[in-house]
Amino acid sequence: MEKETKGVRTKRQIYQCAMDLFREKGYDQVSVEEIVRTAGTAKGTFYIYFHSKADIILEMLRQYDDYYDHVMLFMDPKTPVDRRMEEIVRAACRFTQEVIGLDLIRVLYTKQLGAGKAHKRLLNEDRALFGILAQLIREGQAEGVYRPEYSAEDVTMLLLRGIRAVFFEWCSSGGEVDLTGEC
Repeated sequence: MEKETKGVRTKRQIYQCAMDLFREKGYDQVSVEEIVRTAGTAKGTFYIYFHSKADIILEMLRQYDDYYDHVMLFMDPKTPVDRRMEEIVRAACRFTQEVIGLDLIRVLYTKQLGAGKAHKRLLNEDRALFGILAQLIREGQAEGVYRPEYSAEDVTMLLLRGIRAVFFEWCSSGGEVDLTGEC
């Protein structure tokens, strides 16, 4: 196991303070100055790790990916593929509701819409969830659980677009939509 460096600890501290402040006050009400003050670091240190406050949101995507990998690590591979598929989608909803929260998902979507193609990371074949879902779909197709007419990658993209649509509706409704039930 690698030893954690001071830089890794500092970046994590800044990220965690920012996320706590975003949840407490809302993204738009928090400044970089407040983040560094809370983190106990200099403003210049912030800019070593993040180009802007919006980069904290991109770091949040990495946290999502780590979470999905963690969920799959502890999932029994003998569990039927459709149940594993359902569990990873439920996990995505849980993490979004309980860890990320409504305000930060709104910010993520707003930043994504504003960035256009500049930040394609939100729905990307290189992301952990895409790989996990595609793997489960391929497995399900091989077992005859899922139909094989379309590639696992095409089905995964459609599934992720559907999940994003529900997340969008959840944001638009102010959290009134049952995120897990709808997904």
